Amino acid sequence: MSLDAISVTLFSIITLVILLSIRLPLYITLIVVPLASSLLYGGGSFLSVVVKKTLLSGSTWGLVLNVFSVSWLVSLYSSLLIVDRLGKELSKTLKSNFLTLTIVPGVIGLLPVAGGALMSAPIIDSVGEQAGLSKLKRNIVNIWYRHIFVYIYPLSPVIILTSSLFNINMAQLIVDQLPLAALMFILGLPIVGLKWSANKGSSNVKSLLKDLSPIITAVFLSFTLTPIDKHVPIDRLSMTIAVIIGALVFILVEKAPLSVIKSSFKDKRIWELSLISLEVMLYRFSFTLMNLEPLIDLMNRSSIPGSLVVLSLTVLFSFVSGAPTAGIAIAAPMIQSIIGITRGVADLAYASSFIGYLGSPLHLCYVYSSQYFKTSLTDGYKYLVPLTGASLLLALLMYSFVWS
Repeated sequence: MSLDAISVTLFSIITLVILLSIRLPLYITLIVVPLASSLLYGGGSFLSVVVKKTLLSGSTWGLVLNVFSVSWLVSLYSSLLIVDRLGKELSKTLKSNFLTLTIVPGVIGLLPVAGGALMSAPIIDSVGEQAGLSKLKRNIVNIWYRHIFVYIYPLSPVIILTSSLFNINMAQLIVDQLPLAALMFILGLPIVGLKWSANKGSSNVKSLLKDLSPIITAVFLSFTLTPIDKHVPIDRLSMTIAVIIGALVFILVEKAPLSVIKSSFKDKRIWELSLISLEVMLYRFSFTLMNLEPLIDLMNRSSIPGSLVVLSLTVLFSFVSGAPTAGIAIAAPMIQSIIGITRGVADLAYASSFIGYLGSPLHLCYVYSSQYFKTSLTDGYKYLVPLTGASLLLALLMYSFVWS
């Protein structure tokens, strides 16, 4: 007997929490949950549809290729110990470990790919160690400050989608979110540490530019090659091409020997993260293909305040899918049918979908960064729960007193 979408959603959340709590490898967890959820919802026929959609989707293979290429570039940086030198030079340039830890992840975070968290992770690892931060704190700093800038980034797909679905001017949406972004920046400071330690010594600009040139190349080309995406069936193929070119630049400027290039492909993280990417897309399709009418009916019958309806729906779908775009895309029609759409509703929906995604165990940046730092996803919630909880509370206050 099949279950409805509400029951399956609850099952998937509970199962995710249990499997993560017992520290089952993530690549096992992320295949067990979508397969079981699909079978419970619609049996073998529904599962076959989900698998077919996943394997035939350009989004799936775009994500896998993006993550594979970025993981390879990160492996190259790590194999030659360039990240240690890069971290030290960035600290000298910014004159502070504090600025390096809070600014660098955000700047690199503008690279529009889920695996981008891996590119800042080695730098944060090196500088965070100098600053005396634990591996767990380094991981959270990398995740939190990576997303502050992209939260108000005009080219963010989430901002573009929210503006379109809620019919709100994109510039207005960004301006509305600026105070919350600033408050979220402040919320993370206790983890970074409030001590502003100045780094002595002048930076080697030539060395810094050489070490950054592969990343700069990848970021620049990721934007300039975007028109390619209109003519190919694989999503964001331009990003994969850009990062591979960045890796080739790395090999040339760092004079990487053939033995290092070969060994980089033996890095287990490259293959694990690529597999996890495929599994996450399987999970997303298993969820987005369900009939969500029962959930809409449940919300319509409840006496929950409108602001909490917006918050709960967007947080739920972003958390379960691990993608703010999915949270917005799925929740927007429901919100419109339940309470209507206003500027305040759009602002709250955007904020809560983004924050819900930050704390998701399917959030790829969190997954990849945790894999890099070798820290448990569940251990990270020691910091992520207070951070995201406080951010959601601030979003509700902004909705009540500023956005409405």
